[in-house]
Amino acid sequence: MSKKISLEIQENEVGESVRARFSMVASILRAMLYSTKKTRVKKLGGATKITLEDLAIIYQEGDGDFGVCFEYAIHDAIRERHKSIYPLIEEVLFDFCKIKGTAESILFGLEKNGSLNIVQTAKNSLTDESRILVGKVGKPPYLRDRISDLQRAFRDKQHRSALPQSIRGLWQADLFLGSPATEQWVGTTLKLTKEELQHAPGLRVGVYPSNKKEGPSKNISKNMIICPLPYRSDFMILFQASFQIARQIMASKGRMPKPPAIVYEDDIVVAEWITARRTFAVMDILEALVPLMQPGLTKTETSQESITDDDTEAFAPMPLID
Repeated sequence: MSKKISLEIQENEVGESVRARFSMVASILRAMLYSTKKTRVKKLGGATKITLEDLAIIYQEGDGDFGVCFEYAIHDAIRERHKSIYPLIEEVLFDFCKIKGTAESILFGLEKNGSLNIVQTAKNSLTDESRILVGKVGKPPYLRDRISDLQRAFRDKQHRSALPQSIRGLWQADLFLGSPATEQWVGTTLKLTKEELQHAPGLRVGVYPSNKKEGPSKNISKNMIICPLPYRSDFMILFQASFQIARQIMASKGRMPKPPAIVYEDDIVVAEWITARRTFAVMDILEALVPLMQPGLTKTETSQESITDDDTEAFAPMPLID
């Protein structure tokens, strides 16, 4: 099956809180759909057929699901130029990694049970000249041709030792951050605490929420650029609120959660809109959310490059993964 790749490019900043929640909940629902066991999804006809009610029934929160949703939210926030996230990413890339040009994100978390195949999408987001910066002297390795190798290394420990030493830990990347203009990228890991950050060859940037007032810095012991996100920032507050909305909807089997599960007016508005469409496919709900987001937030550019993938359920109509 052949599909076109669309790139979402930020034009205006996210505005009022209800629309901001719609955008964030869309990222979280998409992550929940793709982190659900593939066997359960296939039994119901594939991801394009899964209704919100279906998802609420088959979804089982695992230990890492909060982190998976966080990965999607960070990726989308970078793509949307969120005011709490984007300047920090620009600072990391410009000042520490010496990557110039417009900062962009490619989602590469090889989540986590095989239901999301983003390898081909990542390949098509890169060119033959794209390089991965590893923070060492020497010519940076080419990245595009290594994507499939990284996927195999994620699945099989034996393949990890076959990777070049400079990128031996790159299969752990959640995002590639960089600039299409300069064709330079850095492997990025996202964690929920600073203590979870662990250096691995090829991983250059570590992102995590922090309740301290601190900016990006180079951590010599980890050989990484660390990028703390202000825990009390509007982004983290929005993410926490939106995750709670989605989680309560899952717990209520797709129906409107009862008080006191959701009590704040903005959260109620979003939950009511989503649960009223519980019999519709999740992907159709995500697509229907687009007009409710702030007008002019993004513009969509469709590439001329097609992708072909047997696991077509990996690609949601909106929001897109790159």
